[in-house]
Amino acid sequence: MQGPAVANLRPLLAVLPVLMGVLVKSLCLFIATAVGVTGLATAQQQQGALQEVVVTSRKVEERLQDVPLSVSAFSAKEIAERGADDIYKISTATPGFAFEKLNRFGVQGGGSRPVIRGQSNILGEANASIFIDGLQYSDSILSFPFDIVERVEVIKGPQAALYGRATFAGAINLVTKKGTNEFENRVSGRLAQYDDREINFLSRGPLVEDKVFYMVHARYYDFGGQYRNTVDGRKVGDENSVNLNGSLEFRPTDSVTARFGFGWGKDEDGMAAVALQDRFANNCFLNVGRQYYCGEVLELNSTEQNIDIFGDRAGLDKTAYRASSQIEYDAGNFDIAWNTGYFKADSEYGYDVDITDNFTAVLRDFSRVAVSERTELSSELIFRSDVSKRVRFLGGAYYYKSRRDFREERILNRARDVDNGEDRIDNQALFGYVEGDFTDRLKGRVELRYAEDTIGNLNPGAPNRATLPLIEKTFKSWSPRLTLDFKATPDNLIYGAIAEGNKPGFINSNPLLDPSLLFADEESALNYEIGSKNTLFNGRMTLNAAVYYIDWSDQQLTTNATLSSGSPVTVVVNVGKTEVKGFELELNNQFTDQLTGGLGFSYNDAKFKQAFDPEQEAFNLSLTPPIDNGGSLAGNQTPNAPKTQASA
Repeated sequence: MQGPAVANLRPLLAVLPVLMGVLVKSLCLFIATAVGVTGLATAQQQQGALQEVVVTSRKVEERLQDVPLSVSAFSAKEIAERGADDIYKISTATPGFAFEKLNRFGVQGGGSRPVIRGQSNILGEANASIFIDGLQYSDSILSFPFDIVERVEVIKGPQAALYGRATFAGAINLVTKKGTNEFENRVSGRLAQYDDREINFLSRGPLVEDKVFYMVHARYYDFGGQYRNTVDGRKVGDENSVNLNGSLEFRPTDSVTARFGFGWGKDEDGMAAVALQDRFANNCFLNVGRQYYCGEVLELNSTEQNIDIFGDRAGLDKTAYRASSQIEYDAGNFDIAWNTGYFKADSEYGYDVDITDNFTAVLRDFSRVAVSERTELSSELIFRSDVSKRVRFLGGAYYYKSRRDFREERILNRARDVDNGEDRIDNQALFGYVEGDFTDRLKGRVELRYAEDTIGNLNPGAPNRATLPLIEKTFKSWSPRLTLDFKATPDNLIYGAIAEGNKPGFINSNPLLDPSLLFADEESALNYEIGSKNTLFNGRMTLNAAVYYIDWSDQQLTTNATLSSGSPVTVVVNVGKTEVKGFELELNNQFTDQLTGGLGFSYNDAKFKQAFDPEQEAFNLSLTPPIDNGGSLAGNQTPNAPKTQASA
């Protein structure tokens, strides 16, 4: 008898021998390399081992090497040594994690999209979410000051069971610095080419020893830009940010901790350093409406934009506010944690749509300002049993609310402004896990989350909305995860996990769209993973590896549509089925107290298995000779996702 679970496992079983063979060879190679320096390491073992890292990736504090998940963690010391002042630089040292600065270069408050294990998208919500102290942070993270970050945890694979919406590929958690009994007062700065200047001030310590602690931080950042606008000779891609952050932590008794944090940021960035290669360079798919350019894109060293007509509305002007509270009560046999966060961001971004000094384009008013107002509120209540018991459990409730007004204003008022209304998200969830020790070395855990996610758009002034100003849809989901881990030795962990990830549906809120295109359905992904974590040579080396297979359904991607006005527009739709096969490897070694080294490698074979795109069909039919494959994308790699990554 063969059920769905067996059928789903077949692709993993087919590829597993190959991946395990590669993995074993890699392990042997790295261990053999390590043995070559064992004499040095053994002779100096008394000088210490690698720093032990404690993470909270499963909502409790655990040693990184004891967590049966693929997690890459960076301490404040490692962040400083690497010069990693944003998430992008963290991604370059993390196998299986890619972070592309989207939309524009030189506007750090712009879009950003984390990609984990090849699960990418172009528009819509990201497939992996970023959290600050366990609270979701949906806005761009690029201008968040890393000087206050104590630890970064990149958790790979579906995390919906514990972290909730939009984490079906993974989660990135930033843990900020807290006050201590030791005073720390530090000023740091940077001067670099292109008028790159940054200064940070950090102070933390006790107000009342052992009872009340503070942390304050201030940052000023300025970047002059690298490229020049040929219309007026001024620099573009310039950036400016000011940040203020702080926290107060109270420990009135040994069992109660209360921490309150705040943040304020102001981004004032100039016009983006983007340029246009005009349509007369197009040399392929000439028989379809948009036409395309095939080959290596030309390198352009300047831009051409009508900046003066914007006045003081050119580029980005954004103000963001963040407030949070974390309250914990430890009763001995159990503890309770209540985390609440509030976020607000108001932004304007003025940009030249046609990116040319074209008088006709000016008359048609292709210059516009995107105005956005976003507020978010999230709250999570967690009840945890005593982690030292043979059977342990956690239960929690979660609430999330988001409101975002978005409109595009034409600068010269020669065209109609477009008001996209208010996008609304309301999410409620119950979640928890039960974990038990079968033996002293074998344990298992069952996690489950039930969520209701309501997305909608309120736009009383939109065409065809007179009788129905609010359109919305509710999605209900169950997100389970099963893990089993075995301690072969105190320094060797072998684990297996099966998890189902869930990504919320998406609303295409343009009021001129056909009603059939308003919503894209939820995505789901079933993830199978086997991994091993190893501590070698008396703690001087760690070697972690994982192989995985992901069965991904209803992937949300972009395609072209036509508005009722006749204008083309890009929308998010579901395209079918995708399959990901891959493995990850991380090695870190302490050669001496002064010298450490590490290697990271990942392979992500992420390909469409069933997908249809009408524009792709038009492309294929325009070829000579034509290819009639019905617009299938099967066999193509997912976009914006590297197949291999390596770092040293």
